[in-house]
Amino acid sequence: MVGTRTRFQVASAAAGKGLALLNTEDRVGLWSFSSETRKRPKSPYREEIPLGEFDQKRINSKIAGLHVDGGTALYATVRAAHRELLDRYDPQRINAIVVLTDGKNEYRQDNDLARLLAEVALDPRRPVKVFCIAFDRESDFATLDRIAKASSGKAFDATDPAKIDEAFVKLVSSF
Repeated sequence: MVGTRTRFQVASAAAGKGLALLNTEDRVGLWSFSSETRKRPKSPYREEIPLGEFDQKRINSKIAGLHVDGGTALYATVRAAHRELLDRYDPQRINAIVVLTDGKNEYRQDNDLARLLAEVALDPRRPVKVFCIAFDRESDFATLDRIAKASSGKAFDATDPAKIDEAFVKLVSSF
């Protein structure tokens, strides 16, 4: 807990502030991810908002409704999001994935980091960068950094709650 708010609540609020730095011409989607749960029995991730026009109110509302549940399906989600962006690649835009996570892959069905790194490796013809923000002290920042670097993205250490807002500002300025 950070004060009366959990780390996830602090990180979610920072995500909303970071999104405010985008403009209405940007396209944004939102996925949630964890291991399969009663609410999500068939997949470790769910597309909460399909990639489309940026609607800050809608995305902030959806972020506020998210909660931590189950183990982190980091590799499976990054892999699926990367494939989705490659399938919907737009050469006129920055194609990027932002992962806000506690940073530990806890999903036994997909624990192949080497394969993930090979899959997200930057393709100069269709670059999709992965940016990772670690918001929990339990984060495996070294792994997040490897994932980000494989795609020519960047990882941000926001395990200090006072630095979460700063991480989002740096992330958006990376675009």
